[in-house]
Amino acid sequence: MNFSEILFVSDYDNTLTGEGHLVPQGNIDAVQAFTEAGGAFTIGSGRGKREWRESFEGVPFNAPLILGNGAVIYDSAADQVLRASFIEEEVQKKLIHMFDHLPEDCLTLIETVDQVYIPDEIYDRLARTPIPFGDQQHPPLHEIPVPWTKVTFVSVAMRPETADLIQQALEQNGISGIRSLPIMFELAPENVDKGSSARKLLEMMGRKTLVAIGDAPNDLAMLAAADIAFVPEGSILAADPDFKMPHILTVPCEQCAVADAIRILREM
Repeated sequence: MNFSEILFVSDYDNTLTGEGHLVPQGNIDAVQAFTEAGGAFTIGSGRGKREWRESFEGVPFNAPLILGNGAVIYDSAADQVLRASFIEEEVQKKLIHMFDHLPEDCLTLIETVDQVYIPDEIYDRLARTPIPFGDQQHPPLHEIPVPWTKVTFVSVAMRPETADLIQQALEQNGISGIRSLPIMFELAPENVDKGSSARKLLEMMGRKTLVAIGDAPNDLAMLAAADIAFVPEGSILAADPDFKMPHILTVPCEQCAVADAIRILREM
């Protein structure tokens, strides 16, 4: 296959990463060879612009990043946001109303293009416990700037029951989100996801073939949008009997799933 026609978008956590949430050297070497052969490689992640450098350090991507589950397309080489989408004002108002009624162990992360915030009211309720989601600011809710690119709800007690309650509250308010993990819900702007942003980036770069690899429900739109979709063996999606989307199974992420996908592409 002619790599110069390909834009390859990889999820980061539990796809590009392996044991210890680190990117295996085998994946780094394979991506380097892919880009040297003319391929365009990037990461499509729920992570935001504020943390791309510390998260993706050492990965030889050569195309703009897709961040916030598709809300932001960011050219890190030029330090330029190429495209940003925002949660609607009416949805923001509904979410603000919800915050007082969330379960006690529910952490809320509110993201803008450049920063992530935890409302001080929620941070205080969680006893100001250090949160392992990168650097955050903790202003009062009414001081958090708008517009928002993403909102994440997660149970700090690792309780799926908390996510069940969050799902119920969202549905009661007419808000749809993605349960990306059993303990986590993520909200993005309407009609924005990794898939729509990947197709947009493909068009912007003048490439012909979109290749994607992902492991979780927030990757479904990206896999559906791809011309060639890969899923790591042993992942959440691979283990889901209801996952029927056309895809190619790779080795598990611990065994360099992205490198395996590139090997398969080379043989096509």
